[in-house]
Amino acid sequence: MSPTLAYQFNRFLRGSVPFAVTVLLALMSVVPIGIAGYAIVTPSFAAISVFYWSIHRPYLMAPPLCFLLGLLSDCLTGAPLGLSSFLYLLIHGITVSQRRIFIGKSFVLTWFGFALIGFIIAMLSWLIACLYSLALLPLTPILVQFALSLLVFPMFAWGFGMLQNSLLRTT
Repeated sequence: MSPTLAYQFNRFLRGSVPFAVTVLLALMSVVPIGIAGYAIVTPSFAAISVFYWSIHRPYLMAPPLCFLLGLLSDCLTGAPLGLSSFLYLLIHGITVSQRRIFIGKSFVLTWFGFALIGFIIAMLSWLIACLYSLALLPLTPILVQFALSLLVFPMFAWGFGMLQNSLLRTT
């Protein structure tokens, strides 16, 4: 018996939630909030989302979607086109390859994993930005952005977990 069209559409909508949420987070990261200097150190909301969904639902956060999210982020932030795509694909690749370490373990281990991967990504993005501009850029904004991302990670992971439990369960 084949599933009905309504069931298939419902399943498609539920499956698109991680991508849609990450797009909203990418948009949220460029909304001006009136704090001087905040735009430079905005937490990496989209990177948090890519990391989380790459662990828990990697088939819903596939590499082509990571690439598209990166292009969107680059267009929104004015970063060199392809930089965020490369970084999101790297986050996805590392996370999926180490997924068995995170699944079923404590949240602290996942948070530590995000800290390690986030630090690698932060340093790599700084290095690429320095090479792109042919200048030694200050490291402080990158480290502050990393620290803020690390601080907000638990809140987003909790929210993603609630979303996963309520929307992505098969009925």
